[in-house]
Amino acid sequence: MVRNDGAPCRRLTGVRLAPALAIVLALGAIGADGSLGAEDTREVFDILDDNHDGLITRHEFLRTKIRVFYGFLKIVDVDQHLDPEDIKITPEAFAEADLNEDGKMTGAEFVQAPFSQFDAINANGDQGITFDEFREFMRRYQP
Repeated sequence: MVRNDGAPCRRLTGVRLAPALAIVLALGAIGADGSLGAEDTREVFDILDDNHDGLITRHEFLRTKIRVFYGFLKIVDVDQHLDPEDIKITPEAFAEADLNEDGKMTGAEFVQAPFSQFDAINANGDQGITFDEFREFMRRYQP
């Protein structure tokens, strides 16, 4: 499969969706010991950086976070909700995103969540997320 720009498409498999969702939600792949691995961080950044130019634009980020969220739901949950144990974010971040306080996160709650907002990650406001900005942001939401 080829993208509009002629580059090959990268399919998000179940193995890649889990860390990718963690990016979008916690914006980080958390190791078994709770640590954030440098390789995982780079892999997740590369998934969001659709054109691989080293900068995640607002358009890339919005398109990818939605695709990853719904792709992951096909694997873990048929009712289109994520439970706190499905993602690796702090309980406070989950509670802040869970607008109706039902203990589950819908797609609508997810896309509005403070931790999934482009401007929250784009620390310097230059309309592009660098790897350093991404890595630093991921550390803030690590449980």
